[in-house]
This record gives sequence, structure tokens and C-alpha cells, in this order.
Amino acid sequence: MKKLDLDDAAEEFETIDSETHLFYNTETGEFDFYSYFMDSEDADTEKFEEGCWIAAPDQQDINEYSMMARFANDITDPRANELLSVALEGRGAFRRFKDSLYRVGLADEWYSFKHEEYVGIAKEWCIENHIPYVSKTPKAKPKQAPVIKCPLDMAIIPLSAKVINEAAAVMRDALNYSKTDAEAEVRRMLKGSRIAFAAIADSSVVGIIGAIPQYGMTGWELHPLAVLKEYQHRGVGSALLEALEQEVMERGGITLYLGSDDETGTTSLYGADLYDDTFAKIAGIQNIGGHPFPFYEKHGYKIVGVFPDINGVGKPDIWMAKRVGNNRQGGK
Repeated sequence: MKKLDLDDAAEEFETIDSETHLFYNTETGEFDFYSYFMDSEDADTEKFEEGCWIAAPDQQDINEYSMMARFANDITDPRANELLSVALEGRGAFRRFKDSLYRVGLADEWYSFKHEEYVGIAKEWCIENHIPYVSKTPKAKPKQAPVIKCPLDMAIIPLSAKVINEAAAVMRDALNYSKTDAEAEVRRMLKGSRIAFAAIADSSVVGIIGAIPQYGMTGWELHPLAVLKEYQHRGVGSALLEALEQEVMERGGITLYLGSDDETGTTSLYGADLYDDTFAKIAGIQNIGGHPFPFYEKHGYKIVGVFPDINGVGKPDIWMAKRVGNNRQGGK
């Protein structure tokens, strides 16, 4: 029987909801699912009765609410602990909890904690079902962030022409755009069927994000994501990304993707001949000087390819993507 990577299983388990049933094929090592929202011709449920298929835990077994409660209980900062605990009371707890995470600047810590919880669930499930598994080297958990690192009154709103100058200032500060190029880029973000959001804190724009529809409306290119330097690593980028993914999904999008250049040697792909043993080099990528790909990986994005030498010899463009829609057709 093929060994199952616990991180891969955890990512699959995170897609489970009340309408989705996930199964694992012990012969192929692949996951497949069916959902009540699928057409009858697409929902081949009979195959899951074969002996090679094992049902994954359902939403009730996973109990993500209990994860949130444990996370909140472990927070030592009194204010953050109180905000998160109150958010868990009554109806709408999941949405309030996520909003509160960004208010106290602990969104990144929560996503790391949640993934480790899912890894633990995957391990117990493998043991219970006699499925051999492998576990990657444990990653060091990030230190708990102080409450002050994220603005408590941050809000994510649709980008509008009223804040073009402020949004352009973010582009100049975060991405080193010229004044002219920054203003032109922001104006393009507001055109047509594009999606654009701004993060507001301390009464000003501190971050922006946008997406461009491609491949009809099923594929969207994320461009740009920019956060003022003084607000980086404070949950602003994560909040913008979550808002964008939700909007893309609501518009019928399935895949959200992006390209991120390495022109200055920030990854191990810089200077490499990526026409030779391409995918092995991608699999072994290392972050050397602050490239953003680990940020996107933390939010579920995968490196799906590269454009070698696109910015000059040895200077690749790294492409990443994430499935944000729930309307998968068939297996993976």
C-alpha cells in the first residue's frame, strides 16, 4: 500500500464541509470526493463502495470549532484571549473568530496551528485504518505575535477611485513602482470585471489586492498584492487574500494563480538552469532572501511551474495556484 503524506492528507481534509464526502483510494494513493451539489452523472458514488476506498473523517469528526476554542484558550495575551473567546459565543462564531484573528494579528498563527491539528487528525485516521504514512520534518511553529502587531480596527473594503492616490502610495512603498506607474496600475485595477480590495487601518489605505479574470471566469490572476512596509507581517496581506479568494469563489472562479519573479536571488531557483531537471529543482526550492512564496504556501498555494530566464538568464518567474472553488469535477 502506498504511503500517504500527512501534510497532503491534512490539506485534503481542510476541504471537507457539510456537503462534501472525501474518500482515499489505498491502491492509487489519491483522494476523490462527491458533493450533494454535484450533478447525478458526475457523482459516481457507487465506486466508493469498493474495498479500495476508505472514507475520510467528516465535518463532525473533525470539529473545527474545538480547534478554535483550543487556540483561543492557549493565547496568553488577555485582550486577544478575550476577543477570541467572545467571538466563539453564539451563532456566526466561525466568521467572528476569523475577523477577530485579524484584529489581534494572529491570523498566520491560527492557520499554522490549524494545519498542525489537521495533520494530527490525519495521523490518527491513518493509524485507525492501517494506512502507512510519512511525515515531513516538523516545521518550527512561529512565535505567538503580540497584539500590537496588527491594527485592531482594520477593515477590508472594495477599492474605489476615491483612494487612488493612497493606493498608489502603497504600490510605490511596497513594490517600488514609480508615481506614474503606480497610479496607472491602480486605475487598471478599477476597470471592467476586475476585483480589487483595500485594507484600511488608522484611517488610511495600508494594503491593496486585485485579480484579473482569465479563462472565462474560472481562472483569475492575482495581481497585485501590496502592503505598506510598516504594516507587513501584521496580518494585512492574509486578510486581503482571504477577501479576494471569497470574492473569486462567489463569482464562479475555480483557480486563483499568480506569478512572482526572482530577479535578485531570493530563492534557490535564481541562477539555475531550469530547463534541466525542472521539477526536481522546483520541489527543492529554498527561500534565501525573503521571497513571498512561503506566504502563499501558508495559505494553500502550490508552485505549479516556472518561466525560466523570463527576466534575464537565471531570473525566473515562479507561478503558484490554488483551487478556491468547491465545484471540482471528478477526482484530482
